[in-house]
Amino acid sequence: MPESIQISPPWVDHLPRRPVATSDGLGWQSVQAHRFDALKCSELDLPPAPGHFIAAHLMRPCHVDTRWSGRPHRGRSLPGNAMLMTAGQDSVWHCSSAIDELHVFLDPAVVDEVAEELGRPNFSLIDGVGIVDPVLNEIAHQLLAEIERPGIGTRLFADTIARSLALQLLRRHSTVGASGVAQRVAMTARQLRLAVDYIESHLGEDLSLERIAQAPGMSAFRFARAFRAATGQSPRQYVIARRIECAKQLLRTGTAGVADVAQRVGFATQSHFTSVFRRRCGTTPKRYRDLSRI
Repeated sequence: MPESIQISPPWVDHLPRRPVATSDGLGWQSVQAHRFDALKCSELDLPPAPGHFIAAHLMRPCHVDTRWSGRPHRGRSLPGNAMLMTAGQDSVWHCSSAIDELHVFLDPAVVDEVAEELGRPNFSLIDGVGIVDPVLNEIAHQLLAEIERPGIGTRLFADTIARSLALQLLRRHSTVGASGVAQRVAMTARQLRLAVDYIESHLGEDLSLERIAQAPGMSAFRFARAFRAATGQSPRQYVIARRIECAKQLLRTGTAGVADVAQRVGFATQSHFTSVFRRRCGTTPKRYRDLSRI
């Protein structure tokens, strides 16, 4: 699995507590996430972060008193709220009590890419504490669920969610605003066919959103939105469904063992394949094979 690009700052490793869950080791390229429980910060002086920093408040209300590049930001934060600190700022933190948080770091290049696709390359993100944004909160919980229980296609998930996060930041927390965000993105039948053909030819590989999008000659952001509009599924959902269908065909007609089938359709381990197959098909791969040959 490829190494992650380091967009999390070194200070993640020097906070008073270690993360209880992290995206480290998952090969994520554009976004990284770390879950902290009962994190207490008192006059914590931190160097600049290379990625945009979004903190999703999970539990324990508290008052946050911070300075980002010398500018004060204060407010009471509640579970469901968020903070946004744009990249490149040193910071000093004081929280009135321990707090459970998900720390998310987003590659600024992804936000620039999405802004360019929207035709709004000149923008600024707006820092804030105690942000109320249900969509941002939902994205954070999707990230949290993925790092706590990584699933198949976790790299494809990260590629897609990074662009969803960038879009929401531009829509609600930037100088672009909702009126500057394009509402519809379409793809031609030929582009869809090229994308589907690429997926079919590479089911056993660690697919990334960028590589799939290159097949129809689209940007990752535009492709992800257009693919969902055309198929009703995200690229990740489609890939998982196709891997399961391919596995079912191999189990019905082939002689390869379950472990070999798992590897051929892109699962890292037989146990993970069995778990996903049972959840989607209501039985184990071995039982499915036995029943299909009666």
